[in-house]
Amino acid sequence: MDLSCIIQSGDLELYVLGMLPPEEAGKIEALCKLFPEIQQEVDAIAATFEAGAMQMAVTPSASVKEKLMASLPAKTGTTATPEANGSPAKVVEMKPVAEQKSSFSKLAIAASWGLFLLATAFSYYLYNGKKELGFEVAKLKQASITSEQQVAELNKKVSSYELYRQLKSNPSLTSVMLASVKPEVKQQAEVFWNKATGELFIDPSSLPPAPKGKQYQLWFLIDGQPTDAGMISLTDVAAIQKMKQTKPGAQMFAITLEDEGGKPTPDLSALVVAGKVS
Repeated sequence: MDLSCIIQSGDLELYVLGMLPPEEAGKIEALCKLFPEIQQEVDAIAATFEAGAMQMAVTPSASVKEKLMASLPAKTGTTATPEANGSPAKVVEMKPVAEQKSSFSKLAIAASWGLFLLATAFSYYLYNGKKELGFEVAKLKQASITSEQQVAELNKKVSSYELYRQLKSNPSLTSVMLASVKPEVKQQAEVFWNKATGELFIDPSSLPPAPKGKQYQLWFLIDGQPTDAGMISLTDVAAIQKMKQTKPGAQMFAITLEDEGGKPTPDLSALVVAGKVS
């Protein structure tokens, strides 16, 4: 199973941050149990977020505590101790240590929450960047596939043209043009036939695509009797194809549009193109 789509979706980052709906989070947990790769990715994301938060953590300086303590209100107590001059001394009652720590802890908690929100925002930024990068990678892959297909199609056309040029210039081959039997319909084909060996090629590139469930079938005629010369491929209609070997003395070639797979005898009402051997 290809897990890259799940890993690149960004759902794992949201799961680690606790931002997924319960139903979606349950799916991620189930995937973690089924696929170790998903669990490893979740662990790696959590480690990345934790490392980022630690790097951005700031420890308050000692002066912060001193300023905080200096700002605390002082209370005047009633207990006095004799001074050297005999006047009562003023005693300032300090807050309990626990109370002082509580005030400092509140500041630390507030700072921690701020860092947490900053880390969350940074993680969400990374998630969006990763998701956007995933989209761009997918686009590049699709563009690469499309380019490869275009190159393959171009190479195919070049190869077909080169074969056509070789057949056309071969003195041992006879070219027979097959014209449409219906003057109002523009369609034709060309046959290359070796009279000595019976070797036979056809260029069907000027024929319209066969309807669904139909297929072109080539025939050669001797004394009016048609003989099957093979089916024209549905997948390589634009390419020159080698057909069945003919018998000596063929006088005409014709193409009919038959049911897919062909027939042993032609349906004359389905005749498309025909041409006599000169």
